[in-house]
Amino acid sequence: MELYHASPTAGLTVLRPSVTEFFGKPRQVCLTSLKPMALLYGIKHFEYTYGYTKDGGLYYEEYFPGALEELYRGRSASLYRCVWQEGMDTTAIPNEYVTAAEVAVEEEIPIPDVYEALLEQERLGTLEIIRWEAVPEKTQDWIIRVHTEEILEAGLLGQDVPRARYMREKYPESWAMAQKEDEK
Repeated sequence: MELYHASPTAGLTVLRPSVTEFFGKPRQVCLTSLKPMALLYGIKHFEYTYGYTKDGGLYYEEYFPGALEELYRGRSASLYRCVWQEGMDTTAIPNEYVTAAEVAVEEEIPIPDVYEALLEQERLGTLEIIRWEAVPEKTQDWIIRVHTEEILEAGLLGQDVPRARYMREKYPESWAMAQKEDEK
C-alpha cells in the first residue's frame, strides 16, 4: 500500500518519529493513504481544517476568508511516497497511519506551490474545497466560539508568541470575545 507524508523540509530519505507541538500526539511518523490529505500537511501550522463527507470524501474548509490561499500559496513542500510496513497502526482519523519506527522514503516529489497542488486535487475531484463564503453561517458562528474557547484555554491573551499572534490576526472576532470573557 502506498502512503504519503508531506513536509516543508526537502531531501529526506528517512522519516523519523517526532512530536507535534499542538496536537498532543506521541512521538511518531504520521502518514496517509490520500495524497491530498498529505498535501494539507505540507506546511507547518496551528490547525488543519479538513474532514470527511458522509460518503467518505475528503474536504478542506476555510476557517477564515481566503485561508487556503493565504496559508498555502507560494509555499513549497516535498511529498514523500512510502510503503506500508509492519507495525503501522491506523488511527481514529480515516486514512491515517502511524508508527513509532522510522520509515524509508521510496520517492520524493517536489511541490513548488502547495496551493496550486491543492487546487489540482480539487480539479481531479479528490478534494472538496469549501471556501469561507460557502461555509454556512451556523458553522461560521461555531468556528468563532471554538476559537474563543481555544484562546482562553491556552492563555493566549497575554502572550506575544506565534500562536497568539496568529489567533489575534486570523480570528479577530474570537479574540475580542475572549478579551470580553476574560474581563468578567
